[in-house]
Amino acid sequence: MPMVCLVVEGTPAVRESLCYVLLSLGIKGVPAANRQEALDTLKSQPEINLAIVDLDSKEVQGEALLSDLREACQPGRLQVIVQSVLSNRDLVVRVMESGVAGYLVKPYQDKELYEKLKKVLERCQVPNERRRHIRVRPDPDELLRLHFKLPSKPGMISGKIIDISVGGVAIELLNPPEPGLLKPGLQIPALQFTLDRRQFAPPGKIVLFRERLLALHFDYLTIAEKTSLARYVFKRIAV
Repeated sequence: MPMVCLVVEGTPAVRESLCYVLLSLGIKGVPAANRQEALDTLKSQPEINLAIVDLDSKEVQGEALLSDLREACQPGRLQVIVQSVLSNRDLVVRVMESGVAGYLVKPYQDKELYEKLKKVLERCQVPNERRRHIRVRPDPDELLRLHFKLPSKPGMISGKIIDISVGGVAIELLNPPEPGLLKPGLQIPALQFTLDRRQFAPPGKIVLFRERLLALHFDYLTIAEKTSLARYVFKRIAV
């Protein structure tokens, strides 16, 4: 199961941005706009094991919510990260003594947020194996295609995208090559596809090949590419 994070933030744009960046880290964000919605969501979704709580929003009532979370959750169930525009020593010490796992200082851009969250999660010692990327199926009307060339063979190989995440993609091959050319571990210099009118061409490698089904892992994505993929995945799971 992927990690699931409760995102409690009063500002819609910031709330969505946090969910996008979490997805690029392989974590599903569940948005909540205020204190009561956060408690109701936590009660109805026992798989939530992480929370980001805004301390500045009147709707969230951050410090009161931290107390609620301690009372509502069994020890060890929920790790909490707080965020605020304030960084004075007394506030930081007070919330850290309440047992939070990390403190994010606002404001920030998406790229900064990605790096800050990544560092905080590493300090939280969140195991990598729990961060399995959330895969979504494209809308059938999108007709998404992926193309690539093999180092040892001329010509383009194409496939229909079956599902996609910020970690990789699965395709149904339209013109599979002769047997023996595709195998797990094979590196591919560029996996070319278009998503929401953005061109992608990350390097990757084959994870699985069975008949016409090919699963591919992205070896490297830029911050902008991760954010674009996360936004796409978020839109699909939020439908």
